[in-house]
Amino acid sequence: MPCDRPAWPSIERWGMTVGVLVLTAGLAGFDRWFFEHVSCTLETKERPFDLDFYTLTKPLWLFLRFTFGYGFVALAVLGGVMIVRWRRMPRHEAAAVCLIVVGLAANVVQGAIGRLRPNQAESQYAFAAPFSELLSKTGVSFPSGEAATAFAAAVVLSSLFPRWTAGVLVAALLTAVARLVNGAHYPSDVAAGALFGWFATRWLLPRIAVLLRRTTTTGPGLAQSLDATV
Repeated sequence: MPCDRPAWPSIERWGMTVGVLVLTAGLAGFDRWFFEHVSCTLETKERPFDLDFYTLTKPLWLFLRFTFGYGFVALAVLGGVMIVRWRRMPRHEAAAVCLIVVGLAANVVQGAIGRLRPNQAESQYAFAAPFSELLSKTGVSFPSGEAATAFAAAVVLSSLFPRWTAGVLVAALLTAVARLVNGAHYPSDVAAGALFGWFATRWLLPRIAVLLRRTTTTGPGLAQSLDATV
């Protein structure tokens, strides 16, 4: 019987195409237009219909941010599975470590690049001094750390639970959209974050599995099983 696993090549092909197009168009000037004509329209309190839309949907955006954007759901699921399926703990440990590393790396890159958030500058090409926002990160946005974490969580969860693939990818996409709805990021920010989170996790996960295999007494199937799904 064929292995039930995500159709990575097809997903990656379409995802990379869309992500690169959004990233390129955004950096070419679409970013500022989107913020001024879409994000600011959705946020404004001067138009009742816009306010109603944002008010009604805000709980959804906040839920996605605090679950997928911060990786809490993925870590909670992995923690629960470690308890229930303790014999496979190294496999889930590798997934948890990878998620944390990719999320932290995205935020470090964000602080190092120092691109100012849409509401912090008049131009999409405004940057803070390199590494000056490495610790605070309150005013910088590229790449989106929450988009990166959400897509890293999508890779981890769909690799371990292939039947969840569609659901976790939709959740990751909506988490990225949430950062546009509230005007905290430009489209290129979330596109770069999504691409970073996806491909960094796909590359790193099997390598962390190999490292854990070498430092534990677990059988040699750990890295191969993860590599087969990742």
